Amino acid sequence: MNVIAAPNSFGKSTLLQGVVYALGLEGMFSSSRKPPFGPAMLTVADFPDGGRSLVRESWVSLTIANEHGALMRCKRFVRGDGVDTSLIMTWKGVNAAGLERANRIDMFVRQGGAAFRELGFHRELAEFLGWDLPQVPGFNAAEVTLYLEALFPLFYVEQKSGWSGVAPRMPTYLGIRDVLRRSVEYVLGLSALERLTALAAVRSEEDEIKKRWQSASDRLSDSAKSLNCRVFLHQQSPVTPAHRQRGIVEVMEDSSWVPLEQQIGVWRRHLNELEQTGVEAAGEHTEEAHTELSSAEGAVRDIGVRIRLVDEQLNLSRTDLDSLASRSATLDQERDRLADLRKLRRLGSTLGIASVSDDICPTCGQSLDGRESVTGIAADLDQSMAEIDAERETIRAASQSAERRRATLERNRAALQAALHGAMRQVRALRDELVGPSGAPSRAQVQQQILLSSSIERAQRLLDLADEANDYFDDLASQWQDVRDRLADLRDGSLSRADQRIMSVMQSSFREQVGEYGLRSVPPSDLAIDESALIPVNDGVELTFDLSMGISASDMIRTKWAYYLSLYEAAIFSSGNRHARLLMLDEPRQQETDRRSLAAFVKRLERAAVSGCQVIYATSEDRRDLDEVLRNVRVSMLPARGPHLLAPAAG
Repeated sequence: MNVIAAPNSFGKSTLLQGVVYALGLEGMFSSSRKPPFGPAMLTVADFPDGGRSLVRESWVSLTIANEHGALMRCKRFVRGDGVDTSLIMTWKGVNAAGLERANRIDMFVRQGGAAFRELGFHRELAEFLGWDLPQVPGFNAAEVTLYLEALFPLFYVEQKSGWSGVAPRMPTYLGIRDVLRRSVEYVLGLSALERLTALAAVRSEEDEIKKRWQSASDRLSDSAKSLNCRVFLHQQSPVTPAHRQRGIVEVMEDSSWVPLEQQIGVWRRHLNELEQTGVEAAGEHTEEAHTELSSAEGAVRDIGVRIRLVDEQLNLSRTDLDSLASRSATLDQERDRLADLRKLRRLGSTLGIASVSDDICPTCGQSLDGRESVTGIAADLDQSMAEIDAERETIRAASQSAERRRATLERNRAALQAALHGAMRQVRALRDELVGPSGAPSRAQVQQQILLSSSIERAQRLLDLADEANDYFDDLASQWQDVRDRLADLRDGSLSRADQRIMSVMQSSFREQVGEYGLRSVPPSDLAIDESALIPVNDGVELTFDLSMGISASDMIRTKWAYYLSLYEAAIFSSGNRHARLLMLDEPRQQETDRRSLAAFVKRLERAAVSGCQVIYATSEDRRDLDEVLRNVRVSMLPARGPHLLAPAAG
């Protein structure tokens, strides 16, 4: 364990911040790109001999090792001539000798792509540490990377604001939803994070099935429209096989919709009759042609009348929709007004209350004098809002019904329009036949045969397409069942047995430590790590400094010590451990915490150091007091002598 002890704080915090800066992780403090240093690294430096000098050039160099013993050296300028602070110089080697012979590779940090591009330093750092950073839910995007800046607050507590609460101070500008929870899950190697990733993947599958279902439905409907048919799919969105019903293709015949398969049979019988009798000469077909012409002209008139009726119904339907939309907007405005009035009333205001008095209608604002109301009593504000909500729901249902009716009328009109065109073609053919040569074949019969053959052929293609679509929908329904089953399993919020064991270790360690550190405000047994939020809680409420709850400021510091160390101890117990095995604590003795508590904490830190954790304890306490706390604790002291940690670079 390393202890950085200085009689004053000059350079102590700068050294710790330098570690963070060299790794490009100052984003854990803020989104600002300004280097997190004081004058000693930026403008003016004071030296141990009492001298002072302007800073011409400054940088931070750091060598780190991973669990395999490989080394990486990072150098990043704080102030340099012509070198941007986003540049990080790196060297890598399997050992110290290899590091000295390594070629320099320049990378970038705190720029777009730093977490995943080939020359992005954080991609390289995560790979060096053996971390595969997951995608987690974001605020402004479906998924974002769990950035390193969101993980390192679990390993470093800085002096200025790091001790202000029990839970780590996490950056929010990264756009990660539940950033602390996601970071702790990753460090502990909980399967909950893997479940979250799997849940996102299954939801993506769910969305894809919805898109494919809608796309197939649209293609089939468009094909049906080209033949003036309609498709009755029963389900407009994915369903499981148990609820699946095969779609039906219908065609309009004599003002009613009939199954296309049935109508194809009618067309085939008619076509067979025509083919068996053969095509007559126009002269021989004159009497029948006159009868058929009269019938066709009558059909044109009838269909035209029906189209006009449908147009009138469509206009009424559109008017209804417009009226319902207008009424819905009025109700929304009225409800907002009443909600504001209720808010004012609850705040104690008497302004505007007259508008909801017993003799003023709260909806229209008119006077109620008994002639305008059966009872003479106006509904109060809450009753009025309830009535408005009920009416809004009624309007919504009526709007949906009106929209469905409009869509049905438009389909009917399209079918009638197609029938009208067919009847008009028949009229033209019969008229041409009656004025043409009597020895020529009957145009009407020839056209009718061609029309029937074409209709049968196109209708059969549509039925074949509908069969393929039904098989496709059956397959999608099976996939939907599988997705829904997996979603049900993944949404189960219970922890796996492995996760429960990890959390049990963290709970036990946390409670044991707060007991060792002398927590007095509440019994240690009353505290816990919430398994859903992964933060310390007292009776289900986040633990914070709160005199009304009896939590003292010094006890808050004790719980923060316990939280960081219990996180480490639980992580190394986990097979999925991703802890950096690093703890940097800047002035952990806050709020004049009792030295006996501090001594117990330091002994626990020593245990962590023995287990392989690099512990850096930074303090400006008096050396004699510090020696008392560090009695019988194995530490490396920096600096060995003198009040300053910073010195001018040689040369």
